[in-house]
Amino acid sequence: MAALFTLSVTLSLLLGDGLNDSPDFVSSQSPIKRTSTATDLFKGKRQGHRSSALTLTASELLKKTSHTIINNIGNTPLIHLKKLSAHYGVEIYGKAEYLNPGGSVKDRAALNLIKSANLESGQVVTEGTGGNTGVGLSMVASALGFRCYLCMPDNVSVEKQLTMKSYGAEIELCSTKFGKEDDGHYTSRAEKVARERGGVYVNQFLNEENFKAHYEGTGVELLEQFEEIEVELGGFACGAGTGGTIAGVGRRLKEVQEEVGVCLVDFKGSGEAEEGLRSYLTTGKFKSEDEGSTSAEGVGISRLTKNFEKGRESVDGVVKVTDEEAVATALWLAQNEGVWIGPSAGGNVIGAVKYALYLKARGRESNVCTILCDGGASYMSKVYNKEWRDENGLEGVEAKLPKVCGRFEKKADEKIFKGHVGGG
Repeated sequence: MAALFTLSVTLSLLLGDGLNDSPDFVSSQSPIKRTSTATDLFKGKRQGHRSSALTLTASELLKKTSHTIINNIGNTPLIHLKKLSAHYGVEIYGKAEYLNPGGSVKDRAALNLIKSANLESGQVVTEGTGGNTGVGLSMVASALGFRCYLCMPDNVSVEKQLTMKSYGAEIELCSTKFGKEDDGHYTSRAEKVARERGGVYVNQFLNEENFKAHYEGTGVELLEQFEEIEVELGGFACGAGTGGTIAGVGRRLKEVQEEVGVCLVDFKGSGEAEEGLRSYLTTGKFKSEDEGSTSAEGVGISRLTKNFEKGRESVDGVVKVTDEEAVATALWLAQNEGVWIGPSAGGNVIGAVKYALYLKARGRESNVCTILCDGGASYMSKVYNKEWRDENGLEGVEAKLPKVCGRFEKKADEKIFKGHVGGG
């Protein structure tokens, strides 16, 4: 209780009486202040010469930076989860994306999105985000001297909101009652703000720079890391929010090692989210466009995205995980492996276990890797808070590995997907 009281007081001091009362919380009507801080990167230029930073794009700025925070995005460690592996009798590895400077796998996409946006000094980058992409964008924008305006569901963790504002981003919370076609939906709001303020809406769902970040980066790193430790990779399992990670990594792995299995981890929430990509992969259709809800923020697709389509053919099938399994696994890993991750990463891990058990039962190589997509610090007030768990359908969930079996649903024949065009 003392820890919760301390957390409550800390958040209260940072946020004031409520998020809407915070002086740096903005609504869609609040003006965005222009800035030219990109010029600060080049204060060492000779006097009498106008700084070219006033007209440099983000891509050009990146070419002139070195030894900055953004140069440390990627090349994350590979962790062998030895105790968990021993418990289930399969070998599970996690790529520690939560050790990126912004704290998640989304740092990679954020860097690519801004790099390709052709932003000029003083412009604002906008995005609709479930949290982690917003953190990555706000960090990269801060480092390069751009402004950032982020729209997100009103159930995003307070910790993520604080992190984005700490980087100087302005945030707008949007009600979860709005569907993706409504003007009030967080992605619709981000697109509208960009039009109104002369900014750039980077759109992580449609922008294939998201996919490229993992096809050219994460996937290549994984292949090199498994070669370095001399372990044969049997499979890769990962959830999907925009689809960029599983599509990019999966496609790269298959191009180099065709026999490697690629498995989608689909999260079962309280709505119909589990009938999103799972339904699409197994029947060719989405059962529902309801985005559903899950304790694992930022995962679960109820529509086809261009990023997922880039690597769909590489995905062999799907395993389902529940909120209870994801959270229990995350809690257990923190207390037993020293790996403090969020619920989506917990779901990825237990999904990887299910897939590895499936492979092992069929005599195939069962060394499976997954993505430890973000860290536990972003969820102190949520899944790492027992009171929150008890009030949000996770009562009784504790740091105990769940009993699972290797249940895996194969993707339907490829011909059912012909004619589909990736959308947003």
